[in-house]
Amino acid sequence: MEDLKFKTAEEVMNWSNSNKEHSFRCDENSGFQMDINEFRISIQFGPGNYISDADIRHRTDQDAPMSFRHWGTDTAEVLIWNRDSEPIKWEGGDTVVGWVKSDTVARMIGCLASCPQGEDPTKSLNQIIQAQS
Repeated sequence: MEDLKFKTAEEVMNWSNSNKEHSFRCDENSGFQMDINEFRISIQFGPGNYISDADIRHRTDQDAPMSFRHWGTDTAEVLIWNRDSEPIKWEGGDTVVGWVKSDTVARMIGCLASCPQGEDPTKSLNQIIQAQS
């Protein structure tokens, strides 16, 4: 493997291990994205995201997660792109849904994984969000 040495902080912050899209991608230690059955889901839980931890959401610097080896919260913000790479719209017209629990994210992933070609999972995904306890 190539020796990874950086000269400036900017080189570290902009560094990627590849110039192509991958099926899994992490986002500055506060979220990740993954491809599922030609959909893409983004699960974010850092500063500024719609999460239950108000201190992280409102009072934590945007780059704070990079200072920690482990970073976490109890809920996340979710964005899903459809098979045409367009964000799906949730009831109410938003493209993100917040305060999503981990069990709900798992159900959403299952819904995307089992969605047949040519089908739109938006109605089912909205039902999953509405059923979140």
